[in-house]
Amino acid sequence: MSQDPLLEIKNLETVFFTDDGVIKGCDGVSLKVNPGETLAVVGESGSGKSVTAMSILNLIPDPPGKITNGEILFQGQNLVGLGKEEMRKIRGNHIAMIFQEPMTSLNPAMTVGAQIAESVMLHHNPDKKAALEKAQEMLHLVGIPAPARRLKEYPHQMSGGMRQRVMIAIALACSPSLLIADEPTSALDVTIQSQILKLMKKLQEKMDMAVLLITHDMGVVAETADKVAVMYCGSIVEYGPGHDIFFNAKHPYLMGLKESVLSIDDTVDELPVIKGNIPDPLHLPPGCRFEPRCPRAMEICKRKRPQPVYFNSEHHACCWLHGGDHDTSV
Repeated sequence: MSQDPLLEIKNLETVFFTDDGVIKGCDGVSLKVNPGETLAVVGESGSGKSVTAMSILNLIPDPPGKITNGEILFQGQNLVGLGKEEMRKIRGNHIAMIFQEPMTSLNPAMTVGAQIAESVMLHHNPDKKAALEKAQEMLHLVGIPAPARRLKEYPHQMSGGMRQRVMIAIALACSPSLLIADEPTSALDVTIQSQILKLMKKLQEKMDMAVLLITHDMGVVAETADKVAVMYCGSIVEYGPGHDIFFNAKHPYLMGLKESVLSIDDTVDELPVIKGNIPDPLHLPPGCRFEPRCPRAMEICKRKRPQPVYFNSEHHACCWLHGGDHDTSV
């Protein structure tokens, strides 16, 4: 039986008005997240992943940024154009977010207990004692030992892994329906990364929560994602179930991302890389934006932007290798 998506983004355009010109951080982004599902948004730095996440919560700084087109439907309600007070009721309560560097996200002058309790008091309005009890419960839930003692500590007294667990505790304190995780493990060592990912998966299942995971790490994607959206230059170039993305990749950019991940058994003289850099957002190629870096580029790729080609109802890619109609707009 089909279900309505928890989050549906339709043709989102988020632009930044700079002194040098207009930059499209999101250029026609469309995606869906179903209840209880993990959607990974993957791509290099500058591909538009974080802009998409910040647009959902209306955290784009204005000026210079602005959502100029599209819809962001959460539980059927369009978040685009909502007032500040309406968005405050949604942020942290129904949609929560954790960031990649907890030391810059946590308040160094407040105890971790006070920071968790603050979120609970803001949305559920209990007294301070009840909020602190909830904070201790959340520290226990995310696996921090001696939570009653840790409640009184400051962020600098904790390790990076502990601080990230505190960030997760703050994000989940109000039992959100959707968690946006923006590179949640990139600042941690490999061992702690694995622990945090397992913790997030466990809590997702326990709370029946959907996750929008922003990452550049294909290994993280393989371990966690039900569906994957691959972004490049502000647009989604391939989208599909995790199995299709890893075993039936269609776009050369995705193929390059996969090849750059080595397993423990690989022996290579040189690490595989995608040659070149993401183009200047003020001077994007007129055709396929990956064309200057693509090892399989054709003449048509230089002139015309490809539209999505569908391989099944959920898997599509924007690439001339697979034919399809074209978009002549730049």
